[in-house]
Amino acid sequence: MSHEEGRVTHLLSKFNFTPLELEIRWLEAVKFLMFYRAIQLHRKVKANEDVPIFAMIMFARDTSQDPWHFMAKHLNAVGDTGGLEQVEMHLLGYTLGVTIKVVRPSHFGQSDFIASYPEDMPDGTQVVTLVAEDDRHYNILS
Repeated sequence: MSHEEGRVTHLLSKFNFTPLELEIRWLEAVKFLMFYRAIQLHRKVKANEDVPIFAMIMFARDTSQDPWHFMAKHLNAVGDTGGLEQVEMHLLGYTLGVTIKVVRPSHFGQSDFIASYPEDMPDGTQVVTLVAEDDRHYNILS
């Protein structure tokens, strides 16, 4: 754009979102970060370097043998037609540098009543606690 006023207006329009638009953009940004982390982990797997166990599982699946297939078959659908499977929950926590603790009231008394993703974060890592109605609907405890 040749005029500064047009550039400023255009740029500001990119930052003025409705709450729903902002939520969608945050979701897409987090998915992009997860994809980037998946690429890094895949490179380490291929180089026989140490990676968290969830990365080995993630790339051992027929549907996500590499980052491209992982994105196309798993991440793309998140927030649209699908949610996060457990291995993606591990990746999300790993990507954000937090432990995601999920409490599933419907599983009271079972081994997965409370689950942490990932399980092996260093001591002192911030914990985000979610309550799951099912594995598609989560509520954040604040």
